[in-house]
Amino acid sequence: MHHPRPCQLAGRVDAPQSSSSIPTVTDVILAQGDQASGLASMMGTLLAQNVAQHPAKSTDLRRLRGDVLIDVSDLQEQVTLQFSGGVCTVQNGAVGRPKVRLRTDSATLMGLSAVRIGPLGLPNYVDVNGRAVIRAMVGGRLRIKGMRHVATLNRVTRLFSVMS
Repeated sequence: MHHPRPCQLAGRVDAPQSSSSIPTVTDVILAQGDQASGLASMMGTLLAQNVAQHPAKSTDLRRLRGDVLIDVSDLQEQVTLQFSGGVCTVQNGAVGRPKVRLRTDSATLMGLSAVRIGPLGLPNYVDVNGRAVIRAMVGGRLRIKGMRHVATLNRVTRLFSVMS
């Protein structure tokens, strides 16, 4: 008899070695495993692939602490990203007490991954993709609660950006 595992690894990435020469591992885990929603699977896969392709992003993953809720209105679906100790656990639905909450539509969510990261590791909101994010905020298609957690917002933006 096969028993499904309660959680499934969306990605496992060997992070750059620290100054102590001990390899570290960063994980992206789908808490519901095979029962993860499509949105949870997509977000987990995107995060794991970005960290694998851009090892510098593992620093942001290790430094993130707390929960981030992403609510995609047109899909009527939510995921919670729980960051702790270099691990991101992707949960179906709203879980815990997220310090940052994003509510948007699926097209705008995909547009967020196209935001370029500029000097000093800050998101570039003056190019075409960045201005689209600003327009979405002004037009109400992107609502962010917890803006005071700027470091968390910037780290999450860097993690999910597929642009160099």
